[in-house]
Amino acid sequence: MNAVAETRHDPAYRAKPLGIELTTRCNSACTHCFARAGWAEEACLAPDLARAICAEGYREGYRQLHLTGGEPLLWPYLMDLLDHVFTLGYQSVFLNSNGMLLTDAVARHLAQYPGLALSVSLQGPETLHDRMRGRGAYRGACRGIAVGLEAGLRLSLFTAIGRTLLPLLPAFVADVYAKFGAIERLTLIQMIAVKEAPLDLCRELLTPEAFLRLIRMVSAFNICGYHIHVLNNPLVNVAAARLGLPMIPRSYPLCRPGKLMVRANGDMTLAHSTGKRFGTYTAGMIGAVLSDNRYAKAVAPDTVDCPTCRFVAHCRENGMPQPPNEALDMVGEPFYCQRALALIDQQRGHRLRQPWDARGFQE
Repeated sequence: MNAVAETRHDPAYRAKPLGIELTTRCNSACTHCFARAGWAEEACLAPDLARAICAEGYREGYRQLHLTGGEPLLWPYLMDLLDHVFTLGYQSVFLNSNGMLLTDAVARHLAQYPGLALSVSLQGPETLHDRMRGRGAYRGACRGIAVGLEAGLRLSLFTAIGRTLLPLLPAFVADVYAKFGAIERLTLIQMIAVKEAPLDLCRELLTPEAFLRLIRMVSAFNICGYHIHVLNNPLVNVAAARLGLPMIPRSYPLCRPGKLMVRANGDMTLAHSTGKRFGTYTAGMIGAVLSDNRYAKAVAPDTVDCPTCRFVAHCRENGMPQPPNEALDMVGEPFYCQRALALIDQQRGHRLRQPWDARGFQE
C-alpha cells in the first residue's frame, strides 16, 4: 500500500476536496472554458450515481466536497444531493456557478446550508466579460452575486486572468469591492490554452514577465485590504518568496495527494484541466484509485526534471512539487517556472548593478 492510501484518513487528507462534475450542460458559452475542452458530448450524472459517489467519498475520509459543471444549477437534483451530503456528515461543500440562475428563491434555499460556499465567475469589466461569455452575461452574473449576498450566502468571485484583463485589474478590483464588498475573496485563475477554443487564447496567455507583474499586483491588493489569491499555481509562492513580496495567500498545487474528481461522464481524474485519467467510476473506485501507483505518481513530486533544476530547493520549500502546466504559455523548455524564476534573478541582479546616488536616483 502506498503513502497516499496509508494517510487518506488523516485530518490533513480530509482537508482535500472530492470533486464531482454534475453536468456539462451550461447556459454560458465561455470561449476559455477548460471544462468542455475537446468534448463533443453532453453528459449528466444520474442522481443515484452522484449520491453513491458522495457516500463512498465520505467512507474514504473526505469531508469537503466540490460540486461543479457545466452549470450545476442546471442539474435538477442539486438540492436533494445537498440534503444527502450534509446528512452524511460532510463539513463543507463548495459550489461553482456562473450566477445567472441564482434567483432569490434559489439563493435563500442554498443559504440554509451552513457548510455551503459558492463561487460566481466574473470575467472582468462588462465589455470583457460579455466578449468571453456572451452578451448580457455580465449583468446576469452581477444580479446573481447581489442576490446571493443579500440572502447571506458565503460567496467568492472567480476570475480568469489573461493579458487583456491584466492592465485593467486595479480598476476591476476596486469596482468589484465597491459593488460587492461582502464577498469572501476574489480568486484569480491564470488562463491556460484550451483545445478547440473559439478564440485564439494564446494571445491571452501571460508571459513570465506578465506573471511577475500579476503577483506584484496581488501583493499590493492584499496589503490594501482586498482579499485576492491565485488558484492552483504554487509558482506564486516560489516567486513571491524570491521577490520578498508580503501578503501573498498560499496557492496549492492542482495535482496533490487526496485530490480527485469524478466527471459527468464517469471519468476519474485530478481536475478539469488535466488529461490524467484513472478509469471510469464504478462502486469502490475511489479507494482503488487512491491506492493505485499511477495516482501516487501523478501527485508525487517530480523526479525527472526538477532534481536537475537550480531552483528545486526553493520550489520544494514553497510548496511547488512539480513544474506548472505547460498550457500556461505553450512553450516547451525551459519550463515556464524556470523562465519566471530566472527572470527574477536577472531583474534583481540588474538592480544591484545600477549606480545609485545617495538619494536613491540613478546617476
